[in-house]
Amino acid sequence: MTLERSIGAVIKYQSPIASAATNFSNAADFLLLRNRRGFWGFPQGHKEKGETEIETLKREVSEETGIDNIDVQSYIGRIRYSFFRPDGMKSNKEVTFYYAISAGRAITISTEHEGFRWVTYLDALSLLNHRQLISILVRGHRKGLY
Repeated sequence: MTLERSIGAVIKYQSPIASAATNFSNAADFLLLRNRRGFWGFPQGHKEKGETEIETLKREVSEETGIDNIDVQSYIGRIRYSFFRPDGMKSNKEVTFYYAISAGRAITISTEHEGFRWVTYLDALSLLNHRQLISILVRGHRKGLY
């Protein structure tokens, strides 16, 4: 059984006019994508040969959301899980997550998703369908990243 590797992003909106000194925060800060099966999650995708993790992250975010300019802030952590592919074979996946900031909210989702929402931290905790995605969001919060 092979291990598939993906890179994902917890993306938070931050207004370009906001400063750390003013501690400005919009209520709906975090980007979630809803896949075709109806599950909410974060942008993520497979690492291609020759790419760094950050290159993969930026490419996947651009492909899945249309956001071309994210500011990658910090590594959050990794999750691993098993799933069944469409051909019925079991596969293992490891996803490395980073925290990134977007100065814009305009989203153009890819065909692999059917919706998106900018949500508060608490709403993200209630919308995320998988325990490990919740743990990634919580881990970033505990690290003081957001």
